[in-house]
Amino acid sequence: MIQTKRLNTRQLCFIIITLFSVSKFYVLPAYVSGISKEAGYLSVGLNFFIDFLLLLVCVFIVKNKNGSLYETSISIFKKPLTDITFLLFAVYFLAKAFVPLLEQKNTISLTFYESQPTLLIFMPFFIVAFYIVKQGVNAFARAVELMLWVFGLAILIIFALSVPVGNYQSLLPLFQPINKVYNGAFNTLLWFGDPVVILFLGDYLTEKKNLYKRATFSFIISAVVTILLVAIFYAIFQSIAERQYYAPIKMSKYSITLSNIGRLDYFGSILFSLVSVYSITLPLLLACECINSVFKLKGGNFISPLIVTVCEAMLVYLFQNEIFTNVSFMQRYFMPFFLITAYFLPIVFAVAIKVKNTAFRRKNVQAR
Repeated sequence: MIQTKRLNTRQLCFIIITLFSVSKFYVLPAYVSGISKEAGYLSVGLNFFIDFLLLLVCVFIVKNKNGSLYETSISIFKKPLTDITFLLFAVYFLAKAFVPLLEQKNTISLTFYESQPTLLIFMPFFIVAFYIVKQGVNAFARAVELMLWVFGLAILIIFALSVPVGNYQSLLPLFQPINKVYNGAFNTLLWFGDPVVILFLGDYLTEKKNLYKRATFSFIISAVVTILLVAIFYAIFQSIAERQYYAPIKMSKYSITLSNIGRLDYFGSILFSLVSVYSITLPLLLACECINSVFKLKGGNFISPLIVTVCEAMLVYLFQNEIFTNVSFMQRYFMPFFLITAYFLPIVFAVAIKVKNTAFRRKNVQAR
């Protein structure tokens, strides 16, 4: 892993605001609507609350670890267990990028082509992904600073065209049965667990002052934007919402404004697609970081970026036309691994660091 720290808190906050949101805009609104109906936005809110607790755990680890995450893990769990853990994280990040990749491919196919294009049309994405991943965290973070404004403009366009169209009485009553909210939350967890990336990005932070406050504020913005989008989406489509996949290209097309100025919403969809490139490549970048740590590869090498992009390209090639089957399969069989890697392991790290730091302080007090 590269030990040069080149990520400031502002850039981390931009990543949280931008990339934690956009990956949930395409299939999630329709998918959760099919399960929770008008309570879909509450299910998404529940998952964001769980992720907020995870964010606090990850920030605690970043602020209290000594050295890099890999070095801290070795000092606590020894090298063999640390290597296994980091390889599990690498697999997790590869899987984390898979569904968003299929969503992006299908969105581009539906938006910009009259007939279904061949997979070769989408393959250049992996060349771009390889380049972004090879440049490392520093270049990635600087690019996301620009993507924040692109994301903001896209949100402004989609919301401005969509909000007047919705029937918000369809979201009533505000208090929904717990089982309806819970079922929607549990069955959409694949789109969540994002705060775990902070564990690895934390190795690059140049400062950690007010990290809790800044990360929390950024996360709240990300959560509010996503919850609003899901609520507006259901208010527009209501009983047919579960069939309206790829929300950015569907929810604004009924605006009266478009009859006068043309399909301005396509511009918003293009901007979302641009931001999604970085949302998808972030897990690939962190998978590379895990591989570099385990196999002692230097940052900037082409081996680990090549491995992750080729693996991801092969997955897309093999399962390119089965996005909903893949979501169901991963929900059924990948969920235990997802919960262990994204939620359980950070808690184990946090408890272990807390115990180690407490024991170290007591030893110093006794020595005095």
